[in-house]
Amino acid sequence: MIKPVTGVDDLMSPSRRKILRAATAAVASFTLPAFAQVPNFWDLPRELWLYRPDTNEQVRAVYWADGQLVPEGYDAICRLLRDTHMNLAVQFDIVTLDIARGVYGWLKSANVERPLIINSGYRHPKTNAAEGGVRNSLHMRAQAIDMRIEGVSTESVARFGLYLAGGGVGFYPGKQFTHLDRGQVRFWRG
Repeated sequence: MIKPVTGVDDLMSPSRRKILRAATAAVASFTLPAFAQVPNFWDLPRELWLYRPDTNEQVRAVYWADGQLVPEGYDAICRLLRDTHMNLAVQFDIVTLDIARGVYGWLKSANVERPLIINSGYRHPKTNAAEGGVRNSLHMRAQAIDMRIEGVSTESVARFGLYLAGGGVGFYPGKQFTHLDRGQVRFWRG
């Protein structure tokens, strides 16, 4: 059963969604001609293809279509993004999934058919502490994803995350992953 994360703000904040849509549209029109060919990218079904190497799990599912959540796809994505140390899945933040969807759409627009490789999604506070995560990590609120994409530089993923302006972007070139979250727009190098 997917449990809700307690203390999480509105998962589908209209103002946050408008900012993410506007940022994606602006970036698409200048840097990604293939995105511009789609009348309204965010009106299409929102699909993610995720791979979790530590558990060898893969999900390719639509989590949002026709203006509403698709429960089967959303649940499958939440299970993959679970805290694997505690085997605990929670309701993952929709805005964070939309940020990942922006990255996945960017790949598809460049004819790159590869999954987002997930290092970390939700983390229980005990797991976060054991892994040395920051005290107020958005991973504990199911609002952050650490990921990489085979054949795509970590720097490219981080730069696109910055263009989306949906939240925080952590660039970890030595560890070969990018952190994306729905928090304040900010950037750091780890």
